[in-house]
Amino acid sequence: MLQQRVNALTGESEWILVSDGDDGDGDASDALAESMYLDMLNDRARNTAFSSAIAKLGRHGHVLDIGAGTGLLSMMAWRAMEKQCQVTACESFLPMYKLARKVCRDNGTMGAIKLLHMRSDEIKVGVDISSRADALVCEILDSELLGEGIIPSLRHAHEHLLQPNAATVPYRATVYAQLVECDFLWRFHDLQGVEAQLQDGMAFAPEDFYSYFKHRQHAFHVDEIPGIKLLSEPFEAFTLDFYRAPDVCGQFTRAVHVNMSGTAHAIVSWWVLQLDKDGLICYSTAPRWVKGASDWCDHWKQCVWFLPGQGISVEQHSELCVVVSHDETSVRYDINGGGRCNSFTSGFKLSPQRCRMLGDGSRRSIIRSVIQKALGEREVGNCLILDDGLMSAVCALSTVHGSCHVAGLFPGCRRDGLKYLASVASKLSIIHKDVKHLTRDDFKGHEVDVLLAEPYYATYEHALPWKQLRFWYERTTLSPLLSENPIIVPCLGILYGMACYLPDLWQSRCCLEGVEGFDHSLVNSMLGACGNLPDGQDSPILPFSVWQCGRHESLTKPFPLLEFNMREEIHSLSVFAKVTFVKSGLCHGVVLWMDWVMDPENKDLVLSTGHVNPSGSWKQGVKLFRKPLQVTETLELNASFNAQTGEISVTQMV
Repeated sequence: MLQQRVNALTGESEWILVSDGDDGDGDASDALAESMYLDMLNDRARNTAFSSAIAKLGRHGHVLDIGAGTGLLSMMAWRAMEKQCQVTACESFLPMYKLARKVCRDNGTMGAIKLLHMRSDEIKVGVDISSRADALVCEILDSELLGEGIIPSLRHAHEHLLQPNAATVPYRATVYAQLVECDFLWRFHDLQGVEAQLQDGMAFAPEDFYSYFKHRQHAFHVDEIPGIKLLSEPFEAFTLDFYRAPDVCGQFTRAVHVNMSGTAHAIVSWWVLQLDKDGLICYSTAPRWVKGASDWCDHWKQCVWFLPGQGISVEQHSELCVVVSHDETSVRYDINGGGRCNSFTSGFKLSPQRCRMLGDGSRRSIIRSVIQKALGEREVGNCLILDDGLMSAVCALSTVHGSCHVAGLFPGCRRDGLKYLASVASKLSIIHKDVKHLTRDDFKGHEVDVLLAEPYYATYEHALPWKQLRFWYERTTLSPLLSENPIIVPCLGILYGMACYLPDLWQSRCCLEGVEGFDHSLVNSMLGACGNLPDGQDSPILPFSVWQCGRHESLTKPFPLLEFNMREEIHSLSVFAKVTFVKSGLCHGVVLWMDWVMDPENKDLVLSTGHVNPSGSWKQGVKLFRKPLQVTETLELNASFNAQTGEISVTQMV
């Protein structure tokens, strides 16, 4: 089959051939290595809870597993039924389906488990399966509970695939929520309010800003968020039963007692999964301040629902009316009739991370200062913005004088974001072309004098930070159109590293052997395993927001590895680094990020994607070691950049 992927440097889609056969993994590992599958399989509390609940089901003749993953729950059911039942498992994601076949084959269950490459709502009784199942096992749950389609899957299964009164694991899920005050969270969504505080003359939040905001619940590890003040006790939002067909939508009114006066900026929610009918086996995604919370894991977080504007003022001992509503895939909250933000109407969406970035006062000040200098130090004819950087556009338009023409490519905004661009930078000229198709005719026959970028490409917002080196590739492509001494912002990119103590993250990315008694060793390379890799295998560099990764501590000072000179054309680089530890302890790996030097004459004007004093806006690259290192005097690393692929590799020298 054909599989689409995006070239890291060019931003262009490429189609590659992936074999449908069992032995043709193709680039499936690229799709799976950054997924949460490995973390989920390393979650012992989850695995034990499902295994115990399935063992309590008793004997059944036919078990259906929806969203089989590696086939783990199917194998648990086969074992619990004393290998005397029929198990049907469906998995719609082809790379995972192929992986499940291999796992089942290695565990000797291929003859007992019928694996179907399809969605559960595509299964036909009498065609794909011989009869309705009398038991269901499934785990298609996200941090919000509903986002992976559990409601439509359950409705279809109960109506078409299950016998009446079929047993289910899980049995029930209950969502809990709590009012919180938190300035840190407020800055993720109220760009209008933040800009009112900054009063720096720049505006990226138009009057209809909320029509561009991704207004839904957002997953965070809230234990890692600074400054949370709990304004209420947890309250039950709603319950979802698995043993019967759930309603498509629901609405529930809750009276919530306020314990402390303050400003409610958000509602934090989590769920508790009751896996057995008796309520003795449970799994919770609650934060640590709630009794019964599970250990840190990355595949299930808590959710944050942002309350509109600057929040809602609440008084101690008062009572709020909170209306909780859900459809098939999402949950909403409404407080006293005024807590619900405008419905999302635009196809263009600003993420909370981008909102926080746009409201970062330091970032705004640096970009404005650099652009004012770049466009004011000499007469320029054409200024081109290569990326999706709104700050660059607004600052350039407010600075230019004379006949200078400001244009932008905005590759991530062309389809749905033009209205938003027009609302914040109405005089900006947008060129609807890729870089490689630009000619001097696009600049009225003249050369380009100034190239600008933050750099920020929306496509790579949640990717490894050096994916933004696409700017270097595009600057190189534009070389024939540049003037003799162009101004290029940023002028330099620097890859930094820091050796860190990361025990929770390292454990979640460890190689698998037996999972509840079933061999999973063959999935490790496909799922991006890092810890306990066999000799000769190297771990991938994976994107994480390190401030969200549980326990972490720096063991060295930040150290530079590679420098990318934007005034030069793109080329490969390599370096050897010897780093001195400044703290004792256990080193699990190296955290990597990009710093962008915006002015060659002032190295303090830097935009960083690092995790030191995190803003929450960027992910870092994390290179986890095969084995944790007991800190000695130095750490030796090789680092390289491949100009053809845009990939960076970092290798520990032993």
